Amino acid sequence: MSGSGRFGGVRARIRRLKTLPVLPTLLTAGNLACGITAILCAAHYDPVARPDMLWYGAIFIFLAMFCDMLDGKVARMTRTDGPFGAELDSLSDVVSFGVAPAILVHRLILETSGVFDHGVRLLWFFTVFYPVMAAIRLARYNVEHSSGPTTHFRGMPSPGAAAVVCAWIILFSDSGAHGYLQAWGLVANAPYAGLLSLDPFRWGLLASLVIAALLMVSTIPYPHFGNAIMGRLSFHKIIFGLLVVALLVAMPAVTLFVVTTGYLLYGLGMAVLTMARRARKGQDPLADEDEDADDAGLPIPGDTGEDRGPAHGR
Repeated sequence: MSGSGRFGGVRARIRRLKTLPVLPTLLTAGNLACGITAILCAAHYDPVARPDMLWYGAIFIFLAMFCDMLDGKVARMTRTDGPFGAELDSLSDVVSFGVAPAILVHRLILETSGVFDHGVRLLWFFTVFYPVMAAIRLARYNVEHSSGPTTHFRGMPSPGAAAVVCAWIILFSDSGAHGYLQAWGLVANAPYAGLLSLDPFRWGLLASLVIAALLMVSTIPYPHFGNAIMGRLSFHKIIFGLLVVALLVAMPAVTLFVVTTGYLLYGLGMAVLTMARRARKGQDPLADEDEDADDAGLPIPGDTGEDRGPAHGR
């Protein structure tokens, strides 16, 4: 085969992106920018001089979730969705919902610099473990997901896992809640001297990080709140949502902690009940009923494929 023919075949296989969807791309870029800003906040955290930097970092991750929830919807509304947006969205999610929360947790627990120092290596492992699981989760989603709207995810979505971790950080950084945590003996101001020296709150934070990481790569079903918010809601769900909003206004840190941690525990509880029910029927309690289903979960009954919602919230 001649050189010109070989290079001509290569050029034919190259897909050139001639235009970019402006608004969805800006929203996805905003997601990435918020994740990078959260990492910078963690880098500048000082428990004495700048104790508020972890709070800012966690807030920026929630802003990233807002951008992530909107970009897919806007792309579908403007008919500019495509593989470019999906790839950019996944790359942004790895940073915002994988790397950034782990860095915030590492900084909160350690409070000083350190990676491979004695007593810090195991903390390094957990810090790396979480974004690796998030990346695997996102890669699996890209391979298996359906383009239609869904009611449930298989495995905890990466924004949901990041929300759990960041809610713990916000609770720690809130002055009022922090005072109660100290009064109850859950938070101590002793310097880090290994994982065995951690106070109960930091142990809980580290445990939530590891559990959320494992749930992301699991097949446990979790509700898809993104499509629920963008779609139609029943009257009692609207009332419940308004109640949650009112609690967020009155007690933002505590309410966010309860809602996100409850979301994590909900999936675990439903999984335990399902395994118990299957065991009583003499079936394999560990069998995956949706083993052949896509990662986005179960399609919404009666969906005709028209006006489909975004594939956000991986």
